Amino acid sequence: MGESPTFAALERFMAAQWNFVAKPKAFYHNDGYFFITFCSMHDRDNVLSSGPYMFRNKPMIPKMWTPESDFGKEILQTIPLWVKYPNLPLSCWGADSLSRISSVLGTPLFADECTSKIEHISFGRVLIEIDVTRDLKRNTTVLDPNGRTFEQKVEYDCEPVYCAKCLVVGHKCSPVIASKTNPIAAKPRAPKLKQVWHNKERTIVPDTM
Repeated sequence: MGESPTFAALERFMAAQWNFVAKPKAFYHNDGYFFITFCSMHDRDNVLSSGPYMFRNKPMIPKMWTPESDFGKEILQTIPLWVKYPNLPLSCWGADSLSRISSVLGTPLFADECTSKIEHISFGRVLIEIDVTRDLKRNTTVLDPNGRTFEQKVEYDCEPVYCAKCLVVGHKCSPVIASKTNPIAAKPRAPKLKQVWHNKERTIVPDTM
């Protein structure tokens, strides 16, 4: 999100952040996209499941390529987001249960390693492709394997801003808000007054002499 990085900057990022896989190869597209190929699908999945990634203090969003992908027409609206389920009951930590819960939010892709191996039980964490043009859900109703219904809280590692006017992720057009540095913004403009000229009547005083 934000300004597109240079090719050299992206290569430095991959060398530093993705050093746990074989060196991938990047290709730049003039529309502002980078295509990245990995030596194996295992390397690709490891990179996708190890996020989120930040580039120049802004979220970097890797999306999996498919034969149906058309980057000339694609508008970045459905993007992968890491979702947390705080205090998720242990009966719902199976792959099937996590998939069913996550399907309410979008298309589930991966659970992180700690969630898959149940190495911590504070929260479950899943990477889900979510349509950010809609309001993000804050909770969802879950039916556990025992038939009990409960409300599960939903948290997001990052919440990208979507501009419905420009149809892009990363900013949002909004009206100017007044502040101490810009107090004029709060004051409505005074209507312009239209000047109308009138002939002034003359009073004639009779001569008494």
